[in-house]
Amino acid sequence: MPRRNPARVTRNAPPHTRPAERRQAVPGLSGRTVAEIARLERRPSWPGPVFEAWRRWHALAHGPGPWVMYAVDEICPCCDPFAGARVRAVLEAACRALPPRAARELRAVLAPLDARFLTRTLPDPSAPPDTPWWAARLDSA
Repeated sequence: MPRRNPARVTRNAPPHTRPAERRQAVPGLSGRTVAEIARLERRPSWPGPVFEAWRRWHALAHGPGPWVMYAVDEICPCCDPFAGARVRAVLEAACRALPPRAARELRAVLAPLDARFLTRTLPDPSAPPDTPWWAARLDSA
């Protein structure tokens, strides 16, 4: 049987996925949890990508300098993929919507960021008592 030409084989092969086209995942999560998050994000009513919310929450918690900061998200409202929702609210909604095991994993990844955010921000004394903890922080001087 004659051998096929390699150029002809590669020309008919399906295209490979590039690394930039792969789904980005929150570091520290298992493949099972990443799959659960992907399943959650396919819902039509879901507010936004969990990785993007984690990336922005990480950037906010690790803002420059060791001093006290104000909880301001630097993205303008017209460019916000979450349509005005605070990024921690998206992460909290994901924790509540995920199965218990996946939610525990996500909360474990968020715990150091939450602790850093709490130590670097000041409580808002005028916040209503039913306000979530991440929103009951001062956001301006």
